[in-house]
Amino acid sequence: MERKSCWPLILCLIVAAIMGLLAYMHLNRELLNKLTNEIEFVKAAVRETEQSIESYNLEVEYTQKEMDNADKEVKELQDEVVKLTSSKEEKDKEVKACKDSVAVLNNDVTAVEKEKSDTDGNFASEKTKWSEEMNGLIKQLQESSQVCAYAKVSPEDLVKDPTLKDLCPQIQIITKADLPQ
Repeated sequence: MERKSCWPLILCLIVAAIMGLLAYMHLNRELLNKLTNEIEFVKAAVRETEQSIESYNLEVEYTQKEMDNADKEVKELQDEVVKLTSSKEEKDKEVKACKDSVAVLNNDVTAVEKEKSDTDGNFASEKTKWSEEMNGLIKQLQESSQVCAYAKVSPEDLVKDPTLKDLCPQIQIITKADLPQ
């Protein structure tokens, strides 16, 4: 009987071993499914990362091109600034020369204006003197001189010098009959 009584135990052990193997296989299958899912997630993440890296690479290339263009523009602008600076320096020299010549001309104008003012003052005083002298002479001409009362002039003398009548309006004109013979 001893042999008979082992069979169920062996059978139970075989069934338990099969069940254990099935459970082990089920756990391995679950683990395999889990790992497969993780691999797919990792692959998706890798694809996404690769796309991001590619996008960043494109951005880097675009940015590099923009930086190169900006560097070219900066160099061109620096060259233009150098040209404009030299041009500005020349213009500054011309402006300084013009200001210096304006200062010299202003000094000349000031001197000429002072000279004109002095001349105008001298002219005014001389004009006043001459006017006074002319007024005096005109007054003397208008007053009859006592000499004119005694002067006797012939008509021929008046023809030769017509200003005699202006000098002496009361001049006596003598005729041939009045002349001593």
